[in-house]
Amino acid sequence: MTLRSPLRSKGLCIMVIILLLVTHQLPLGSGSYAGDKPLHTVMHDELRGGVLFTLGDSRYSGQLRYNETYTVNFDLTGMGSKEVQVARLYVYWVWSQRENVGVYPTMGIGASGTTPSFVTLYTDTKGFVGRYDYFSGVTVYECHLELREAGNSYSVTITNEDVNGSTFSLQGIGLLLLYECAEHDQACPRIAYWITEGCDMIYADYGITPEMATSRIYFEGDLDLKRVKRAQLITIVPSGGYIQRGETAHNVLYFNEEIGWLTHLPFLKSLLRLLFGYGGGIWSDVYIATETLQIAIDQRDVTAYLKTSNNFAAIQDNHDYMMVTNALLVVELSEESEKK
Repeated sequence: MTLRSPLRSKGLCIMVIILLLVTHQLPLGSGSYAGDKPLHTVMHDELRGGVLFTLGDSRYSGQLRYNETYTVNFDLTGMGSKEVQVARLYVYWVWSQRENVGVYPTMGIGASGTTPSFVTLYTDTKGFVGRYDYFSGVTVYECHLELREAGNSYSVTITNEDVNGSTFSLQGIGLLLLYECAEHDQACPRIAYWITEGCDMIYADYGITPEMATSRIYFEGDLDLKRVKRAQLITIVPSGGYIQRGETAHNVLYFNEEIGWLTHLPFLKSLLRLLFGYGGGIWSDVYIATETLQIAIDQRDVTAYLKTSNNFAAIQDNHDYMMVTNALLVVELSEESEKK
């Protein structure tokens, strides 16, 4: 048996890594255009109530300089006086830089009522040396919000507080409400919910294939399908479907569908599902945004594709470019006594 010297083996490994980077143009650093930062579940439970996600009157801000502000207003008059269990703000920002070098934004936040408190920060970059490798991400805040029968308006203001001159742009602000109804309120269903969040920048370019530019989202846990009345999947994707120079956006949403050769044969997929109940859901070009409204939201019924455990979704880029930041699975349930 021939033994290689440690130095020779180490040198061989380095050469292989360099060859892979050159031939496949894999991005360097902690971030990349591949789906390498999957969202994670921050809340999962069951209650009588509902989940609301809204962008209010969010619009693209353009470049915010020191001391400039950006405000989003949320109209919640249709919510009545339900009891808020969780109120979470998502501030979506891009192009954060100082003197053409990517930096984290220095932002202050104010709101009508109690000032929101910082929770966490999610970021991603394209991950290789080049022009405009600026930071993008989501800053998450918790806010105290009480709903009333009348006058349910809420506003949030972001300020660039960096005296050193860094700038950033805001794509919008999302407000997530998890609310509970009284047990006797039959207008509110019992639901199981999964709330996931993060920041995964995906782009099928620069050596990244669509299969690599796929962000997967897992909703771990069991479901009694006999109790399921309806299931809604809500996905929030900043920059998704952004159309430049009249080009058509290219993206795909999967639910409980393993991505393989059959996904490229939709007719055969449909036939197999019709005959054997095989497979999940596949939808193309579901994310739509504009230069002004840069955050795409898709909400769709996925009841027919639910599994008894470990449901999952996947979002794939095909030369579109997008950031996957939020996904909610909300399953309406019958009461125990109403099992099918």
